[in-house]
Amino acid sequence: MDLDDWVTGSNDCFFLNLYRPGSDGEPQRVFDDSFNPSFTYTVIDEQETITGYKNPQIELDLRAHDLKPKLKIQYDEKLELKDIPDISQVDLSPELFRKYLPEPTADDTSVAVKDWKPPGERLNTFSTDGKHFEVWKAPLLDDAARQIWKNMSILVLLFIEGATTEGLDDEETLDRWSLYLLYELTPLPKAAATSPYTLAGFSTSYRSWIFPTFEIMRATKQLPSPPPEANGTATKYVPPRLTQDPATFLLNEKLNRLETTSRERISQFLILPPYQGQSLGARLYDTIFGDLVTKPFIFEIPIEDPSEAFDAMRDYSDIVYLRKLPSFQSLSVASNIPPESLRKDSPIPRNQILGNGVDLEKLRHETKIVSRQFYRMVELHLLSTIPSSNRNRARITRKAKSSNENDRKYYFWRLALKHRIYGQNADALDQMEVSEKVEKLETAVDNQQEEYEERLEGIEKRATLAADQGSSNAAGAKSKRKRAIIDEEDDWEDMETASVASSKRARA
Repeated sequence: MDLDDWVTGSNDCFFLNLYRPGSDGEPQRVFDDSFNPSFTYTVIDEQETITGYKNPQIELDLRAHDLKPKLKIQYDEKLELKDIPDISQVDLSPELFRKYLPEPTADDTSVAVKDWKPPGERLNTFSTDGKHFEVWKAPLLDDAARQIWKNMSILVLLFIEGATTEGLDDEETLDRWSLYLLYELTPLPKAAATSPYTLAGFSTSYRSWIFPTFEIMRATKQLPSPPPEANGTATKYVPPRLTQDPATFLLNEKLNRLETTSRERISQFLILPPYQGQSLGARLYDTIFGDLVTKPFIFEIPIEDPSEAFDAMRDYSDIVYLRKLPSFQSLSVASNIPPESLRKDSPIPRNQILGNGVDLEKLRHETKIVSRQFYRMVELHLLSTIPSSNRNRARITRKAKSSNENDRKYYFWRLALKHRIYGQNADALDQMEVSEKVEKLETAVDNQQEEYEERLEGIEKRATLAADQGSSNAAGAKSKRKRAIIDEEDDWEDMETASVASSKRARA
């Protein structure tokens, strides 16, 4: 007997689809072609194989509007292999999915399905390629939102590498989680007795309290900023007066802990495969960011361990957002730096080069983008201000003494980039010989510049397509991300510690 005939890749025999009840009451699949998961090592087997079954097939259909699951498992034959050493055989039955799918529940008959609306508030509506979409937001304290999350949380494990759903069922922190839902409004016959809402994607966000330092309180407008005078002395801060009940000694003022100084972390983020490649990830991200950036008590909006695909999408969205700000759009690379700042024993004047007289940290606080991403966007934007004909290492042999202003700008821009890359990889670089260290840095800067130029080209293409089509629907070419010298796995972008949900890779 050839055991290979009894081994099947669990990703290949797992099929997902959405469904809605047909006119005859029987479920009808939304998509002609079902789609496969990207990962099954958490749900089925660490090796992503199913051993001991011939022609296994797993079908998981989720109801289009509320994601109520319907599971079907079948196979032709089963070979008992559990007693054979070194062979792992899963029990291919509904019991295998009990941890990841909710118990069956009766539908709510108080509201007609055709009148069903997503829970929470509608944040955005838009149309692209003749399709209409809506983005809704609801707290996970909302019963309907929580049920939708329970129904579809398995998708996080199937499509987001390293994902976990732990922490999203903790009653003590449930009020800090929000669920964003992206729906397509599918045209249906007027006589249809089902909801037109079809889930296209979703994301969660988590609000975490941060200690209110003076910097954070000023950024969140809870303290007056120093005046522009040279001495920088701020006006005296008068804290709010709190009063007590004389009988109970409790404070009369009510404090909403969800409106204290916070970071709002965008966490699990997914566009379903049939909807990918339509710029819907950017639309969802823009809506989430736009919702959070207006809240005065939110200091920063980090992303939990973004993937390379998410990074590319976010770069396009963030640079478009930032370039709408006059203070960012007017940034330029310094063309002249005082000689004393360029001495070998002096630290590289990165802020002087990139800021050129502008307080970049103040600008960053206004945008609420985390430090690492913000300064990457500053580098990206400033590269675009240098003519492409001047972005060549052969032109900067005279460095800061070049007679061409744009050549000097390009030299200074690379100098600032080297400073950042060196700081991120100092431990490894300091183990190298000087010549090897210089070569590694130059190569890393070249790779970063190449990535930025790909981003700039993609931004131009997207802008052209948006102008031609009257929408922002642009596919944007995927590019391979070239890391600077070392791949460092950061669970958080600019955070010192992780929080409730473990790190994972998000796909846009």
